[in-house]
Amino acid sequence: MRKKYLVDVIIPLPLSNYYTYLIHSKIDVGTILKVPFGNNNESINAITISECYEKKVSFPVKEIISVNQRLFSNKQIKFYKWISQYYMVELPKVFNSLFPKHIFNIISKKISSNISTNNEKFKSNIVVDESPNFISFLNKEIKSQTIKNYQILILTPNILKSYEIKKKLKFKSYLFDSSRTEKETKDIWGSVNNHQNIIIIGVKSALFLPFSNLSCIYVLDENDVSYKESDKVIRFNTRDSAVMLSKIHSCNINLLCNFPSIESTNNILDKKYQLVNKSKNIKLKQDNRIRVINILENRIKEKYDGVLSDEIKMEISSRIKKNKKILIYSPFTSTIEDIKKSISKNGKGLFLKEIIKKNLISKSKIERLIENINDYNVLIGNQSILCNTLFDQFDMIVLIEPEKIRLKGNYKSNEIIFNLLYKSVNYLRYKDSIEVIIQTNESQSSILQNALKLDYKSFIRGELKERKIFKFPPYSKIIKVELNSPNKENNSKVGSSLFKDLVKEFNDLEISDIGISSDGKKYDIIIKYIDLNNLKLKKEKLNIFLKKIKKDKKFNDILLNIDIDP
Repeated sequence: MRKKYLVDVIIPLPLSNYYTYLIHSKIDVGTILKVPFGNNNESINAITISECYEKKVSFPVKEIISVNQRLFSNKQIKFYKWISQYYMVELPKVFNSLFPKHIFNIISKKISSNISTNNEKFKSNIVVDESPNFISFLNKEIKSQTIKNYQILILTPNILKSYEIKKKLKFKSYLFDSSRTEKETKDIWGSVNNHQNIIIIGVKSALFLPFSNLSCIYVLDENDVSYKESDKVIRFNTRDSAVMLSKIHSCNINLLCNFPSIESTNNILDKKYQLVNKSKNIKLKQDNRIRVINILENRIKEKYDGVLSDEIKMEISSRIKKNKKILIYSPFTSTIEDIKKSISKNGKGLFLKEIIKKNLISKSKIERLIENINDYNVLIGNQSILCNTLFDQFDMIVLIEPEKIRLKGNYKSNEIIFNLLYKSVNYLRYKDSIEVIIQTNESQSSILQNALKLDYKSFIRGELKERKIFKFPPYSKIIKVELNSPNKENNSKVGSSLFKDLVKEFNDLEISDIGISSDGKKYDIIIKYIDLNNLKLKKEKLNIFLKKIKKDKKFNDILLNIDIDP
């Protein structure tokens, strides 16, 4: 009689559960299978997430149809399980959300279950390097990494930064992001999966490639808010997830920054991270290269049209006549149209391009933009256009009301604003021809004054003090429960009911009813854990409660998302 084993699998669909199947021989974790699924026993792909085991069960178990190749390593499955547990999203939804469907067509070499592991003690380093793109540090580091077998991951906060790093890096590398073609995605996935020596430069999605034995991870601009996923089912933080990935692979991770984030500073103080200071004592030669325009003063003098001051408009007009180029930062895409109208009123010879998300969704659009970038004399966009050598010909940076970032209601707003100001001012140290104009309602704020002096230590001290008083991270853990529905009335009703249920069930927690969004499509509830002891168990208790309550029919038309560290 043939031996029978059970194995747990997930179906890469937006489902909540894993499934158990019967097999007659042992197979590895991460193997692709064909299994009968549903009432009609439709043949469908599945992925093994457990070792084969023997166990008596009281329910009928379907038998696997066929065994295909192994496409995921143990380390990758382990990483996905951590993502699922930490960010409180069911494992099948993690797979369905994160990996491309056409990877099932990749031909994989046999993955050894005993791939050699780096036995050296790995380190999490915070590398303070005040250069705009860290390229000197990267070239020197990677040279020492590429002597033997290597897989290196370089994470960037946005696609334009990835292109800049690829252009400057002295070693052959591959870009990986959502704009890659299907063929490129399959080729890169296959190369990584088959243990080829490779350097990947990518954004958030590159984190989930099937690495078997990473040599080193580099996270550029680790303090950039773009590393936080805020739109998808899984609201993961790329930097924090990369640190866990480095632990799984026992490899070093270097978190590069002009100055460390608040979270990283706290981890340095707690001795979780090691500080590596690579900053150079390059003095900032201001020479009237920074101007701060006070909106209130200009409004009183009637030299402000509600969008731009007369001084900025005159400066832009003058520069265009001299064939000079300008970068304009706006905190919100919605204000870009107003800025364009304000400039265009007296914009003879104006060639303006807005850098927004829809211009960066395909490889052809991105490469065409970069190729033709110097055909324009004004670029308007978000933080991705700043401090990037792809735009070297643009020698003036105009920051429009960066303090409006606070309108998003994020406790990290001060840090985001300071980061933006600091990087823009710091860029002057490396490019003598650049000037910066800051149009603001907060010309005397300590945030701006510290940024102008490039004094990040004073800012961090003040911010940590304030967060400690108000019990914000790192002195607490925040979880946002978000309800999404096109029906405003239903969203509000169910959201209010859920808030009351949470307060009743978890009376030891600080729970805030943020309420309905302006468009009515979203309802937010904030949960704050002040006592961080046994946090894993407390999160699991919340997760079980939310899973149970989601079964109520009133949630049928509502998508419930959980955001850890929003």
